[in-house]
Amino acid sequence: MRRITKKEINLNKLKKGCSPCMLEAKKMEQKISNRKISEIKIEEVKTIVSSMFKKV
Repeated sequence: MRRITKKEINLNKLKKGCSPCMLEAKKMEQKISNRKISEIKIEEVKTIVSSMFKKV
């Protein structure tokens, strides 16, 4: 049996993300709908972020 060395992967430097992450990013983009960040209300940001952590 061979030992496999674990590789440290920096997720911030990846060019492509995993499919669940990319799906969530697309959902957030749709909710923001091409508005500037300064135009989005704080309560709306809270609902968008909290919707990411809700179990389906």
